[in-house]
Amino acid sequence: MTTLDIPELEKRLESLNLTVPLPSSDTAYILTKPLDIWRIYLADILGSLVDCSSQAAYKSIQWPNNIYNGDLAVVLPKLRPGSKAAEVAVDLAKKFPRDHPLFPLPFLEGVHFRIFLDAEPLTRLLLPFILDRKSTYGNDAALGFRNSSAPEEGRKKLVVEFSSPNITSEFQGKHLRSTILGAFVSRFHENMGWDVTKINYLGDWGKNIALLKVGWERFGNEAEYEANPIGHLLDVYRQIAEAFQPEEAASRQARDEAAKHGHDEGEAQAEIQNQGIFAERNAAFRKLEDGDEEAVTFWKRVRDVNIENYRDLYSQLGVKFDEYTGESQVSQETMAEIEQMLKEKEICKESAGAWVIHMQDIGLRAGTAIIRDRTGASMYLLRDLAAVLERSRKYEFDKMIIVAANDNGVHFTQLHHIFKALGMTELADKVQHLRFSEVSKMADKLGKGYKPQAIISHCEDAMEAALDADEEKASIFKGPVNGTKALCVAALLAQELSTRTTSAHSFDTSTMTAFKPGTGPELQHWYTKLCSILKDHPGSVELSDEDYEPLLEDEPANLLRTLAQYPEVTHATYQSLEPAAIVTYLSSVVELLAECLNNDDDGGADEAPAAGDVEDEATKPEGGAEAEASNPGEAKVEATEPEKKEVAFTPGQLVLFEATRVVLENGMKLLGITPYVSAEPERADTPIAE
Repeated sequence: MTTLDIPELEKRLESLNLTVPLPSSDTAYILTKPLDIWRIYLADILGSLVDCSSQAAYKSIQWPNNIYNGDLAVVLPKLRPGSKAAEVAVDLAKKFPRDHPLFPLPFLEGVHFRIFLDAEPLTRLLLPFILDRKSTYGNDAALGFRNSSAPEEGRKKLVVEFSSPNITSEFQGKHLRSTILGAFVSRFHENMGWDVTKINYLGDWGKNIALLKVGWERFGNEAEYEANPIGHLLDVYRQIAEAFQPEEAASRQARDEAAKHGHDEGEAQAEIQNQGIFAERNAAFRKLEDGDEEAVTFWKRVRDVNIENYRDLYSQLGVKFDEYTGESQVSQETMAEIEQMLKEKEICKESAGAWVIHMQDIGLRAGTAIIRDRTGASMYLLRDLAAVLERSRKYEFDKMIIVAANDNGVHFTQLHHIFKALGMTELADKVQHLRFSEVSKMADKLGKGYKPQAIISHCEDAMEAALDADEEKASIFKGPVNGTKALCVAALLAQELSTRTTSAHSFDTSTMTAFKPGTGPELQHWYTKLCSILKDHPGSVELSDEDYEPLLEDEPANLLRTLAQYPEVTHATYQSLEPAAIVTYLSSVVELLAECLNNDDDGGADEAPAAGDVEDEATKPEGGAEAEASNPGEAKVEATEPEKKEVAFTPGQLVLFEATRVVLENGMKLLGITPYVSAEPERADTPIAE
């Protein structure tokens, strides 16, 4: 008897004295969200008590994100609009069934009617619900269907653009955040049934590349390049950028003076920009756009060495792209097509030899965007407009999410309004900018000229120091398979994803590598403990009535109530795309698991030591008899060095631990954290657009 389809689920519900068939609901996800089983039964009760539809009652039921505020909460003003909450509550309290198999009596708190679930049916329903689904618990593939009532119409397509570093500068904190957040968004939508294409859109074109070419001609050295290609290129760019600064300052001053006196700003700047490094840079970019062999060879050399450098970091983070592309791959034909449409609709106009868009003409308050400068060179905005149009034709996406820092906000707002002005509102609405704070302290920690690999190395050094200071953790993670790298990556991912997108990027290695609640190492530690308990006992046994009884105690019941919330958390995160909620949730699971194991240590499980204390118990001096199972159904887990000791757990505990392991593993993998026991290096082979 499984829970994977409605008929089988109803058999299990019937065994709990519940009325079947299930109450009907168009919006419940009863095969993916276990709490929806309780919701539809509760909605059925509420609908009959207050004379409203079950659908209206269902919509009034909220999920408190803290189990101490109840498992479900009825918002009384939503249940009966226009009525006083206290009056509705009194009426409900009088009429609410006293002997319902799922619900004890609710209680009133403000405008909420709070309900705690009965532990016994929760235990008997939830454990098989989780273990039947295993790695898919928390997922909902139906969300990816174009038409959920007609799956044959196919799945929705998503393009995610993320990471997107500029090859003339360091891999900055905002690129790291974009990489980790974008990979999370991609995995999340894959879990929810979308077809996902992951794109790394490199900043590999434009006048910065041309400036690097000018710098190479002045400062480039083949021997230094061969010894340290990325470091030397960064040094070359730094030198030419410093040499270029006085000219840039003079150009800005000329523009400001012209504006002050009402003169033509373009003409004032042209005199400066037609000579010196300005002229060399512009000439180099013209050659690049014209396909000059020497210019293209240099560009390709720089691009290829940077991609190979990025790949090493991506591989260590477990990030893979379906395509490496960039500004350089946008076709001249598509840019010309966009430009022609802009001119035909009189959206762009000529100004001092350049082609510009006055944004107030298309619905924005102010601002002027340049699509071609006075030398005829394409600008980033034009290339990006063309790139979006090309992707829409190539991938036929239903949505495109671009994961980029707040400092790109104006650009993407302009992009959206330009597409709308072109009559492409549907395309404009499909493009979403997932923004985050660009403020980062990573460069302060790593210094200038660092390589992407330095990010991992810096974290790994901190992780080594944390393990050296903790013998117990070192004995676990510095064993035959060194877990330092797994901990390091988990630490980095958890810190990045626990930081809300509006908050600054701290890159605090001492905090991220600590074994404290909410950190990656702490999640890995508890997951490893569970696996040590379950390695020979997967918890798939059928439980007797007696086996369920210990799970009705407060600690295991609270853990079960929290495990039931995992699909609620994933569905909420699907809407918000804020991964911090997943990290917070997993931290609460670990906290409640610790309470269960500590309670066992105080007297549960036939006085057996708690799983979380296996290592500590093993270090105690010899003295007492080994813990023994009180019946043959209890499993024994042997602690490791330095002294072996058997720890007894009941079948019910083992099933609870297995369900907890499933939820922890699913959540960790969603964050991109590979559980330590199954950590394997993966290659990041991705086709590169030539």
